[in-house]
Amino acid sequence: MADDEEEELRRQSEGDQPKKKKKKKKPKVDGDGAAEDGDAPKKKKKKKKKPVGDELEDRIRAKEQAADGNIDDGDQKPAAKKKKKKKKQLDRLDEQIEARQRHEQQQEDDYNGGVAVAAVAAAASYEQTTNGDDSKKKNMWNDNNAQYGTRNYDGDIEMAQQGNGEDAYCFEADTEIMAEIQQDTTVQVDESGGIQAFVAETIEIDGADVGIIKSDAEIEAEEKRRYMKWFGAAVCCLVVIVLAVAVPLTLKYTTKVINRTRYVSDPPTEPPSQMPSIMPSGQPTSLKFMEIVDFLTPLSGDALKVQGSPQYKAAMWMESGDMMPNPRGGTGLSIDDAGFTQRYIMALFYYAMDGDNWVQKQGWLSEKSECEWFGIDGISEGCGNDGIGGCIKRSDLVGDYNKVCRLAMGRLNNLFGELPKELGQLREMRYVEIQDDWLIGEIPSELGKGWRKLHTFLVGGNVMSGGFPKSFANNEFLGTVFIDRNNFNGTWPTVFDTLKNLEWLDAEGNDFSGTLSDGIGELKNLRIFNVNNNSISGKLPDTFDESNLIEDFEVAYNEFTGPLPESLGKAKFLKDLRASGNELSGGIPVSYYKLKNLEELYIDNNRIVGELPQTYEPFYDGLQELSIHTNKGIKGRFPVENFEDTLRVKVLALHNTELTGQITENICSRLDPNLSYTRLMTLTADCDKLKCSCCTCYNNGKIVSTYP
Repeated sequence: MADDEEEELRRQSEGDQPKKKKKKKKPKVDGDGAAEDGDAPKKKKKKKKKPVGDELEDRIRAKEQAADGNIDDGDQKPAAKKKKKKKKQLDRLDEQIEARQRHEQQQEDDYNGGVAVAAVAAAASYEQTTNGDDSKKKNMWNDNNAQYGTRNYDGDIEMAQQGNGEDAYCFEADTEIMAEIQQDTTVQVDESGGIQAFVAETIEIDGADVGIIKSDAEIEAEEKRRYMKWFGAAVCCLVVIVLAVAVPLTLKYTTKVINRTRYVSDPPTEPPSQMPSIMPSGQPTSLKFMEIVDFLTPLSGDALKVQGSPQYKAAMWMESGDMMPNPRGGTGLSIDDAGFTQRYIMALFYYAMDGDNWVQKQGWLSEKSECEWFGIDGISEGCGNDGIGGCIKRSDLVGDYNKVCRLAMGRLNNLFGELPKELGQLREMRYVEIQDDWLIGEIPSELGKGWRKLHTFLVGGNVMSGGFPKSFANNEFLGTVFIDRNNFNGTWPTVFDTLKNLEWLDAEGNDFSGTLSDGIGELKNLRIFNVNNNSISGKLPDTFDESNLIEDFEVAYNEFTGPLPESLGKAKFLKDLRASGNELSGGIPVSYYKLKNLEELYIDNNRIVGELPQTYEPFYDGLQELSIHTNKGIKGRFPVENFEDTLRVKVLALHNTELTGQITENICSRLDPNLSYTRLMTLTADCDKLKCSCCTCYNNGKIVSTYP
């Protein structure tokens, strides 16, 4: 019975230590289960108090000695006093045991199942230390020889503290625990009741500094999970990288559906100015911005309230981004300052035309006056001659300002977008050039209403559509209009008939339809008229006379029918007549023979009939290029003698006709590549009819031989 009480007292002392005010740092365990040097917790120097475990050991020894009758005299005390002291100690020990049990019960609830703890010990060392002494075997649990672990597994294992103050562990083993650590189910126990030490294969230290035993299968499973985790992370990173590269490229190459070859112009002649101020991301709430929006609403409408619109960005720049000094000593203009609206319109043009990507943009959105920005600064007819750049100098009237009169962005400057209607408010505009860029949409009618002093309008080589606004009608200054190589469509604009001072009209390469009115012949100042490559039909205007200044009349590759206009023979300045690729019929008007300035006559691919004049005529003297091929109705002898004595002829395209005769060696010698200005570049014929030893020969419209 006494042995049972001793064993119960020992178990309570091992598992129920009193709580400490400050948690001690547990020693680190290396791979062999031994504590690392220098990692033992440091203790404050104070009066050493005997641990509860030692007190219990002393009580056990006392009982054993009492049973043997070997109690020292020094240890004997009065029975009543000793009994009272022992009762207090037992009461205190009971309180500690209860607290420990509550604590462990809470841990068991939070951590169900427990943690398997390995013990690494050297059994031989332990045996050597005890030297077979049974009394020592009961008490020689020394951490220098063995370390033990604990696992709260069905209450089988408890944790105790050795008398030397170091953390040590001992446990009772059952079948399930030993199977987890791959030990035999039979555990050898020494005479004191403890198990002998064993060596675990793998020990891992958890967050509470407790060693965890893991089997090979568990280690392999954990390694596989770790590998899968890293593999998954790598795949995710790869997907993110692919998306980061693919999305911008997709947006870049799918945003614009129009593919055109671009060329970079000459670099800027001066370094670009500072970049535009960064626009605020949120909706501004400043009073100044709201005043600007209210002031500009009659001009730009609700677009000012749409975040991201060019009008919105320009208004924000006027509110907080403009660094131009103002009359009040600050920066930026207010709505009461002269020129506020003009500066806003130019900032709007920058944003509407994707100004950040222009090739040349010197000065734009800088602190300088807009009259000094690239494309505005410069000299054009009636604009910039007074040293103000591309602006009309202000008058002495109060409230006047330097007014923009020029917008020459040149060619291939990478402008992209729709022309803002607000540009029509620039009443002094004289010269506009934006060619070979990416202008889209229609020409706003507001431009025709506001630009009544405009004399040059060049927007060729873009992708604009629609027609030419009627608002430009009766503009007395407009003299040059380039709308070529766009997507303009609809009926041919009769507004051009009203431009009495129109000199150069180039509408080539569009999709205009309808007919040309006789009003074209009424434009006496018109020198160049080009509507090649459209879908215009009907008869050609025949209202020209001696007062017409027409030099180039180009109507090739349309759907014109009827005869060539005979009145063109009265236009004494005519140099170039191109009417190829139509359905024109009849013969070459006799009046054309008198055109001594005529240099180029292209009437091929029509239904022209008749013969070439056999006698000398004035137009033979100046003729350099004659293309009459693919007109089956042209027949008769080719008057070769009228071309032998001239050194100016460069093109003779005579194939697919009914011409006969022979090309002389004198003309063939003109094909010599060593010749420069006088070289004959093209010579074609139906060689079975028109004998020629040096021609590119055709038969039934197909090439059969070339020269050389």
